[in-house]
Amino acid sequence: MARSYNLAVASDTSTVHDEISNGLKQHPAKKGMLFNIVVTAIEVGGSIALFHVARRMGASDVVSYLVGSVAPVVGGFIICARARKFSGASAAIFAFTAVSAIIALVGSTAPKVLLYKDCAATALIGLIFLGSCVVARRPVVFYMAQRYGTDGTHDGMAVFDKMWDAYHEFRKGMYVTSYVWAAVFLVQAAITALIIHQTTYSTAYDYDQILPLVATGLGILASLAIGRYFAKKGRARGAAANAVHTESA
Repeated sequence: MARSYNLAVASDTSTVHDEISNGLKQHPAKKGMLFNIVVTAIEVGGSIALFHVARRMGASDVVSYLVGSVAPVVGGFIICARARKFSGASAAIFAFTAVSAIIALVGSTAPKVLLYKDCAATALIGLIFLGSCVVARRPVVFYMAQRYGTDGTHDGMAVFDKMWDAYHEFRKGMYVTSYVWAAVFLVQAAITALIIHQTTYSTAYDYDQILPLVATGLGILASLAIGRYFAKKGRARGAAANAVHTESA
């Protein structure tokens, strides 16, 4: 009886592993690389362009700031269209944009105060990353990984859902990565605040759009390193489990 059970478990695990492996091969991140580059260009480049166009047309600093926030929302809708569902990545983008807009409209609307508020929003987002590890079903990083770790299609994102259910080390890696991203956002907020204090509003606004790219790049490098580490641990755990099942058989 025990032998039959162990063989059944091994068979089920092998089937899930094969499905995940095939899914990653069919929907690799490189297939969605151009899409993600274009969407990121729309979100960041579009935000900067809309802000400066609005200012040249005579819009106030507050209005220009809010006009610039339209670009990330457009990017979120593009992601939804490709995934054919309202994904966690899109929800995060809309939530982050809404947080920035709400904070911008509360209290003083002096030019540099708007950017300081953006720093506050960035810091708050960092805290949301931390909080998602405690109160949410899955950390925010998982949903961002779904977007950038696959081709961004519906079937590609579904592979990550299977990985979450099947692999303990994968889940653990997502939580560790969330802590790292939280730290990245908090540091970014502090550095941006320093730049705002020392430069003009227009220059600081540009940095406020560019620094997230730098922070994102560093976060991605750290995420890749963490992913490799936990993937290696997962393979070692899987090899040990297979060895036990083989002995039991």
